[in-house]
Amino acid sequence: MTHVEYDKEKIQKYENLQAEYKKLQGEYENIKSEDSQSAKLDKKVKEMVAIQKEIQNLASNLS
Repeated sequence: MTHVEYDKEKIQKYENLQAEYKKLQGEYENIKSEDSQSAKLDKKVKEMVAIQKEIQNLASNLS
């Protein structure tokens, strides 16, 4: 795999993670609007934090 292909793969993964994060954020907002005390909110927040950490790691590796 060439360096360019490797970078493209990283960029694609970054974009996929961004899309997944946006989806989770929408799910979080839906749950919050239905029941702001739902235990599901904690789970979504944990998922979002994990994705955000991956995004940050990839972003630092791309720069």
